[in-house]
Amino acid sequence: MKKSFILKMSVKIFIVGMFILFMTGTVFSNTAQPSRFTLNFDDAYLIFMPGSLSMQIIAENNVLSYGEDWEIKQLKPYLFHLRLRSWQGFYWQLNTSRKEVYRVRNNQFGTLGGDQNKLPITVTSSGSNFKLLFSNAYLVYVPNSGTLQIAAEGNVLSYGSNWTAIQKKPYLYHLKKNSWQGFFWQVNTSRKELYMIRGIIGSYDGERTMKNAAVIPYY
Repeated sequence: MKKSFILKMSVKIFIVGMFILFMTGTVFSNTAQPSRFTLNFDDAYLIFMPGSLSMQIIAENNVLSYGEDWEIKQLKPYLFHLRLRSWQGFYWQLNTSRKEVYRVRNNQFGTLGGDQNKLPITVTSSGSNFKLLFSNAYLVYVPNSGTLQIAAEGNVLSYGSNWTAIQKKPYLYHLKKNSWQGFFWQVNTSRKELYMIRGIIGSYDGERTMKNAAVIPYY
């Protein structure tokens, strides 16, 4: 009787322990190095400032690009062409009157015409500036090559030439745009979590704030 009771209690304790570990993500977590991982943003957008013909790309309330490697031309008071300088054979056309964005092919940048394909980008205005809210934006990092890209709507928006990436463990990474001051991002591909860390990149110290981006590792 006593042995049977002990066995039943041991089984219950084991089941409860496994449940706790599963809920905390300890069980079945993968601590191996992924071939790549993505940070899928749900609040990424481009801020366009017509007065200065400048822009910024923002996600998780942090600037990912100041448009240093972008080119902008104004065709009409309400019509603008935008492109990453490395794009070949296409560009984006922003109509601030209709609040629409098109991908244009078979035409010269800065001139009217071409084949236009409307993009699923929501355009809103705030004062004289415009927000282009992306429907599908993400950051992808490849550990073996150390390459980083930021993309949206099927196009690369930045190749991360002004970013720093440090691999702390096979599953732990620090990412930082070089112009960021006093903080960086920490990606845990095992727990599938993204944090903003107040501190020096490469250090484990600092105040942590969890971000909403979905971390998706690929093995």
